[in-house]
Amino acid sequence: MWRIPCLVVALVSAALGIVRADEAVVPLPRVEEGGFERIRLAALGNVRLAAFGDPQDLSEPLLPDDVAPPGQPRQEFEPPAGRKLPPGAKPGALQQVIFTATELPRFGSDGLGLTTLDTSLTIGMPAPTVDSPLLLTPGFGTTLVDESGGTMDPGLPAQLYESWLQARWMRKVGAKLGVDFAVAPGWYSDFANDTPQAFRITGHGFGAYEVNDDLRIVAGVIYLDRYDVNILPAGGLIWTPSDDRRFELLFPRPRLAWRMRETARAAQWVYLAGEFGGNQWAVRRDSGANDVVVYHDYRLIAGWERRPADLGISWRIETGWVFGRLVEYYITDTADYRPSDTLMVRAGVWY
Repeated sequence: MWRIPCLVVALVSAALGIVRADEAVVPLPRVEEGGFERIRLAALGNVRLAAFGDPQDLSEPLLPDDVAPPGQPRQEFEPPAGRKLPPGAKPGALQQVIFTATELPRFGSDGLGLTTLDTSLTIGMPAPTVDSPLLLTPGFGTTLVDESGGTMDPGLPAQLYESWLQARWMRKVGAKLGVDFAVAPGWYSDFANDTPQAFRITGHGFGAYEVNDDLRIVAGVIYLDRYDVNILPAGGLIWTPSDDRRFELLFPRPRLAWRMRETARAAQWVYLAGEFGGNQWAVRRDSGANDVVVYHDYRLIAGWERRPADLGISWRIETGWVFGRLVEYYITDTADYRPSDTLMVRAGVWY
């Protein structure tokens, strides 16, 4: 079991090493703003929406403040002398790459350990113009299961998989309103159950209204295509009283963030957050019967996040308490299983 925490530690160490190397890099020459840079600005800034993350995960990093519209800090600080890059712009079609590792250790005979590794990348293109961009995000994840093997063992496969392709379209409507729509067909299974039970189509639809420079109202729904939760209402308020504070009073992932430190290269943020975790997979039981299993939990999280001044590597480290855990089978006649509470450690790196 200890190989999994070691993997998380290695990921964090790699992220910190990248950050130190980044501090010593000479600033790049000026990059002129082009079509794909405008796509990113339109996608991440002009629409003025909160990022809830992929609908099947709800745990991606929120949109960085350095591309935020009025009402959020537009940049952590001024770019180095001679740099005229637009906030958040990246040359080329590739706009973001994310890698995340999450560890939920098994405690006790009634525990359930889960290690999840996720990766995704985002490509931007005009649809039909750069002011209404289409973002395509393919992603893949795997979850390693550590069960007790006792009488309370829920009988999960040793490894679960998810793969998806999200198409996300955003557009500004008028001076203060933005809309955000996404659909993400995906395959969620143990790769043994290859029936249509593994195919799910998730998505979301949001609207955001800017009341003033400090306050936005967000409302919408998240479609999870799951047996336990099919449609999840989402929304709330985003309040930014100052450049050093950001309060995202949003369901299902509220977050309160404070900027603790900034240098000429990056800013450091700490935050408290809540999260609804879990997923659904099509699996094959030991008996040979195909089934559908759903796991969900609730998480209280404390995190530390580094955000660069402009282009560069961001990272975050999180820990928290996981409770209200439930494993349910929906096809065969299997009793529900409630694993004991556990801790969470998560590390993420994205560009």
